[in-house]
Amino acid sequence: MSQKKEISKIQVRLSMPEPWTHYFEIEMIVAPVPAGEMDLTMPAWTPGSYLIREFARNVQEFSAADSSGKPLGWEKVNKSTWRVMCEGAANMIIKYRVYAFEPTVRTSFLDDSHGYINGASVFFYLNSCLKVPYHIAIHPYQGWTQISTSLEAVEGLENTFLAPDYDVLVDSPIEIGCQKVLEFEAKGIPHFLSIYGEGNCNPDRVREDLKKIVETATEIVGEIPYKNYTFLLQLLKEGSGGLEHAASTTLQVSRWSFQPEESYCRFLRLAAHEYFHAWNVKRIRPRELGPFDYTKENYTRLLWVSEGFTDYYEGLILRRAALITPEKFLEHLSKKIADFRETPGRLVESPADASFNAWIKQYRQDAHTANATISYYLKGHLIGFGLDLEIRKRTGSGKSLDDVMRLLYQRCCNEDSQGFSEEEFRAVCEATAGSPVDELLDRYAYGTEDMDFAPYLAYAGLQFAPIDPQQNSPPKGYLGISLQNLDGKPVIAGIPTGTPAYNQGLNVNDEILGIDGFRVSLETIQSRMEYKTPGATIELLIARGDKLRTISVRLGEKPADEFKIEKMKDAIPEQKATYESWLCAPWAPG
Repeated sequence: MSQKKEISKIQVRLSMPEPWTHYFEIEMIVAPVPAGEMDLTMPAWTPGSYLIREFARNVQEFSAADSSGKPLGWEKVNKSTWRVMCEGAANMIIKYRVYAFEPTVRTSFLDDSHGYINGASVFFYLNSCLKVPYHIAIHPYQGWTQISTSLEAVEGLENTFLAPDYDVLVDSPIEIGCQKVLEFEAKGIPHFLSIYGEGNCNPDRVREDLKKIVETATEIVGEIPYKNYTFLLQLLKEGSGGLEHAASTTLQVSRWSFQPEESYCRFLRLAAHEYFHAWNVKRIRPRELGPFDYTKENYTRLLWVSEGFTDYYEGLILRRAALITPEKFLEHLSKKIADFRETPGRLVESPADASFNAWIKQYRQDAHTANATISYYLKGHLIGFGLDLEIRKRTGSGKSLDDVMRLLYQRCCNEDSQGFSEEEFRAVCEATAGSPVDELLDRYAYGTEDMDFAPYLAYAGLQFAPIDPQQNSPPKGYLGISLQNLDGKPVIAGIPTGTPAYNQGLNVNDEILGIDGFRVSLETIQSRMEYKTPGATIELLIARGDKLRTISVRLGEKPADEFKIEKMKDAIPEQKATYESWLCAPWAPG
């Protein structure tokens, strides 16, 4: 008989008697125990964060015994698997400690102020027994009064929660401490806001705005797919990040992120992004992203849909909820387009390839990243924008990208669904648009052809225009470097492909000491070059390693000023109607 059939449940006791040491102490009771050997594995990664993180590195003091306390033999058979010799035991008790002192949304953390658990980095699973239920009894440190999680509470047992299987356990982070907890109801479903830390956050305003985000996002797909939802908000000294889960999300931001208004808007974007993942990736998922193999990479070429479209929808959700103006939405879109155009890697790698390579590139960026790859978040966002406007154009604004998401959800929401394939995604887009969109996908999602955004903007009566046209201003010299302050020294941090600096021998990490015989600082380097005309030659004194050297560089022309997106003066009614349906705002203000 298999382990899966023999083991009826796994009981876990989790405690933190000395949180300042950063150790969670875990006791697992497995019953009944199968004959022979049993393998326990700690995941190497966590869903939603596509990097092998080797969580087993934080496990120590592993032991195994039967219910009478008799030790059982065990051995570690690979980097993340412990094999226990059951030796006829009826029940088995596994004990171990996990060091948790990495304050990210992808890992676990414990100190004397709170504890945060990302399940993949704390809990073992039994091989071939991923569908066995887990009962988690949490023993908070003395004085800690709150446990926030989307796991179902076990009636009659204090601080005890049920996960129907390991996948749900891993997908349900837990916050333990004295965090502030607020509740709101949206579409008849309870939602919770857990706030750890202090700062300039207005909890009541955040709660009201999250409610607007929930209600607006729900209208896109049409139904709420969970019984309750928890926003785990952590206010930290620094940092910004989020990780999606099926019925919760963890949001980490600087404690001062809520003022001024522009900073608060960035927080709302993060919240809307991670919340929309409750559909896009958690339910509307590429076929390769579930069931998971927690021991190795799970490759997909569709993260430009899962992450990129979610990145696009975060702004749409805020606009439809009236949390930002149409002007702010378009301003953000123009910045995305500018970032894309300033990334040389857009012509080197497709977003589908970037998705496949996420495991070796996305979380390991360096000074060369922008030259060699493209973010599937960034280009996926822009493909989502283009596809949305293309569908609206073809259907007279009768349909949109929303309809693509609804159709995908209908295909993926049943328990037997295996997710969607690349071919099925194309078919759904074609069914929505009324004709194939292969050209758009082949050129932009699976190819490296540069994107032309003007036609999509024109569908909604919009066009590019300079922010500050200065027709008579002389052209400025341009080197094409980004700089960083390294111990008070101006050091080159990045050199895009094709710039004068790239073509004439400057390197990342070069320290710039002087220009044309005069010392410069981080504040004066760019202005000194802009005083020069394109084509002028300058003498750069640099330090490369410990060696001083002079390099002659011929300056190029500084690229055109930033642009904005504005309405066409001669827009026709069809364009105005598309604008209004897209941005939920009248063409003429007021």
